Amino acid sequence: MSMATIVSAVISSLAPSVFDQNNLQEPGAHVSAVDYHYGMDIDVKQVLQRTDTSDKTGVVPVTVVYLDSQGELHKIRFLEWGASPASPTSIA
Repeated sequence: MSMATIVSAVISSLAPSVFDQNNLQEPGAHVSAVDYHYGMDIDVKQVLQRTDTSDKTGVVPVTVVYLDSQGELHKIRFLEWGASPASPTSIA
């Protein structure tokens, strides 16, 4: 067996662990979401991902993944009015 064949076999057997599929997931996929409550103290330095509500109407759930000032990843959930032009802006 040639050295190239051996190296190729070793790399092929390690590929699933070396090229971990978790690296392909969305930001915060491994972080549990926390439900926001009024007055909650949150430290947001950079928003990495936010639920798109531009085509939603009414009250919709939103999840935000962000980094705090210490560089730690967080995920928070809350409700908001959808941003669609057809969405009501107030409760009648």
